[in-house]
Amino acid sequence: MDSRTEEVVAATGNYLNRGIDALTVLGHELAPGVCDATTEFRLTEAAIHSDVFDHFAYLSNQGGYCRSATNPLYPVQVGQLISTHPGPLWLSFDDSTLTPYQLFVLEQRPGHYLIGMAKSSHLLDRLVTPRDRDFVRRIEIQVGQRLFYARDSLTQVPWLSLQTSQVQGQVRAEMMALLFSGDHWRRWLTYSLPLSLTLGFILPVLMIQRSSHQGVLLDDLITALRRGEIAPVFQPIVHGGNGRVKGFEMMARWTHPTLGKITPDTFIPMMEQHGLLDRLLLSLADQARGKLPSTAYLSINLSGEQLTQGLRDPLSFLLEICHRLEIGPDRLMVEITERHALDYDCPQLQDTLAILGQAGFKLAFDDFGTGHNGIACLRTFSPDVIKIDKSYVHTVSGEAIQKPVLDAIIQLARKMDVEVIAEGVETDAQRLFLLDRGVTSMQGYLFGRPAHWHDSCRPPQPAIA
Repeated sequence: MDSRTEEVVAATGNYLNRGIDALTVLGHELAPGVCDATTEFRLTEAAIHSDVFDHFAYLSNQGGYCRSATNPLYPVQVGQLISTHPGPLWLSFDDSTLTPYQLFVLEQRPGHYLIGMAKSSHLLDRLVTPRDRDFVRRIEIQVGQRLFYARDSLTQVPWLSLQTSQVQGQVRAEMMALLFSGDHWRRWLTYSLPLSLTLGFILPVLMIQRSSHQGVLLDDLITALRRGEIAPVFQPIVHGGNGRVKGFEMMARWTHPTLGKITPDTFIPMMEQHGLLDRLLLSLADQARGKLPSTAYLSINLSGEQLTQGLRDPLSFLLEICHRLEIGPDRLMVEITERHALDYDCPQLQDTLAILGQAGFKLAFDDFGTGHNGIACLRTFSPDVIKIDKSYVHTVSGEAIQKPVLDAIIQLARKMDVEVIAEGVETDAQRLFLLDRGVTSMQGYLFGRPAHWHDSCRPPQPAIA
């Protein structure tokens, strides 16, 4: 519950910042003090394309009040809110209407106010996943001393409940969840005696096992994120013929203050289990801000669940990653990892990948040829890049060279006009073997191990020229 509430606080802060940014950008596009048909058209157009607000309005001492089409907000409501306290920002939550809504008012300059209005359901979608809504029965969020959002489906406080609160900056969140809902408790009591005896022995073990992975506790992981103990390292992706660096793959490395170095195989599955992969990527992006050479792209890993979860919009999330890295979408490659089987027929996944491609992101399938990543994903999604798993590359130097399999993957990619990156290249024989088959993009210890950026912000250099 503490971790979940902390995520709600962080998501609220993100939502607030995005709302303020959207109003600021729109305010620069409007003629000051003018409320006419052109202004209303621009407000309507902005509302259609906004992923934060449903409606916009503009209020000024000179031009009066104008709003986007279908906006139900009256100027008197804005005036009443402005009179409550000094600006330049006012926030309001109203659940007295049939459709509860959030209200942002930003003073552009004295006497000029830009208003954004959003359905509260949009905020709820970002804060509480559908599977948690029966579990979380009461939630209240305050910004400063003002109520920003509230949802309460309880008439009284049940005795089997969990309650927690978290504060970050001006944002405070309180949540209450039920251990049992509906008639579940009746069915549970039917078996209470034998279950109580059994759970009394195994529950402590299960709780420790669930909150840890190979000896690492969830609290250790959250603390590491706060302290920045998990740092980015970068492995070059090069042209195998001349050694020119084309890009870098960003990975995570954790040095625990007492346990020492902890491998990604230990903490990444645990982060995925507890929904912390987004926070990890944002933290790594902050640490890598402004360090990527202008001639190179950056590659990051996203799981299929990160691309389909409903807590946040994948496009907005990746744009935030670009913002923190100070690069454009055309310089970010998204490697889709497959820790679980992807549902290739999922319309949401197909639509998401199409939107990301249209936005300029380069899409790649990682570890191609292993697990479920295969011909089906090429036919369904048409990625820009496939990364051949190192297990195929390593057979080149062995006695049992799987030439037919490796050649088939390369030929298939060439026919479908998909770029190939070979992972795990460690010997010159492997490099020459791949070059002979037209594979020029390579990654592996032959060119450079994953490493931290130098203090001079120069990238790790490949081992060959």
